Amino acid sequence: MKLERDQANAASRWILYHGTSSYRLDQILRENRLRLPQTLDQKISLTTERSVAEYFACNAVFGDQYDRLSEKTEPVVLVLDGEGLVALQYDLEGWTGDGEECDWENEIACFHAIDPLDEVLIKVEEVPQERAQSYFKLWSYEKRRDAYKPVGPRLAEHELRSITQVIEQLEEGQITEDKADQIAAAISRRRLSVRSGYAVGRSTS
Repeated sequence: MKLERDQANAASRWILYHGTSSYRLDQILRENRLRLPQTLDQKISLTTERSVAEYFACNAVFGDQYDRLSEKTEPVVLVLDGEGLVALQYDLEGWTGDGEECDWENEIACFHAIDPLDEVLIKVEEVPQERAQSYFKLWSYEKRRDAYKPVGPRLAEHELRSITQVIEQLEEGQITEDKADQIAAAISRRRLSVRSGYAVGRSTS
């Protein structure tokens, strides 16, 4: 599956994802900034899980299609350097929002605009059509959620704490950049291993 290949390719570093639409992306790239949304939470929603970012990218497209019927829009995922965000001292925090029912999102909230964006933006990728179809063919929230929900426990806070410690050790000269990269890669590989283990267990039950 392409999603699994994409995640495996990203396992050499600690990546965060943000789902949006191609319509909204135009402004984001033009400004070279991810703005804080005009909501009560005032946070940018990031996630350690690519599938979750794909879900919210499709959610953004759904909103665009409702508000701007004449605009062409597609779901896209911003691939961000999570280690870079920590090193640049962005205010990041594990976020569960509405409680345990949102744990599957593995959200890491950023409480400042990401500016300049190109400092941490690795690439932008379209959500493959076969992945997006899982959202637009299903009409209940529960079924849509389950189509994108990562298996296994929530890991976002643990990973953020670990990466923060790694960056602190690097800045204090306790470890080398190579060692920091190795630890970050190990954290990402561990997540893939956990997810794969739960997926096998679920498919055989």
